[in-house]
Amino acid sequence: MSEKKMWLRVATLVLAGLLGSCAVQFHAPTAHRYQAETRKAYADVLAELELAITEQNFRITGHNKIGSVIREREGRPYPDYDTFQFCNLTTAREILDLSPAAVTWMPCNITARQAGDKVILTTTLLPTDARDGRLNALAARINRQLKQIIDFAVEE
Repeated sequence: MSEKKMWLRVATLVLAGLLGSCAVQFHAPTAHRYQAETRKAYADVLAELELAITEQNFRITGHNKIGSVIREREGRPYPDYDTFQFCNLTTAREILDLSPAAVTWMPCNITARQAGDKVILTTTLLPTDARDGRLNALAARINRQLKQIIDFAVEE
């Protein structure tokens, strides 16, 4: 093996080790989603979603009205699609203190979409398979809150 190839292999191994040590503490997370649906009016679901988010002590940091913007821009019928981003600074600090790379999971996000006569709400749950049990407990708590928010908004 040439000296150049040997140094290239050593550099590759060192780089892989450095990247591995900087990676998010969640190892190979599987994206789990939580979804629920209702036949309530879309506007009512959005209003109750906003209320539920604030009741769980989160602050809405963004609301994208994707479906209505497409309708306005293209001048044609298009279903409603909205996304809500929200965060609690205390909770965000807790998770970032445990794993700075977990910023990937902040802010939380819930999507709403009209599908025929149904409104479907979906969120991506935080992984609970980190090496740090404290991070898993915090993720589980946030996941419970996300589910409660969705369940409240779709309740008939």
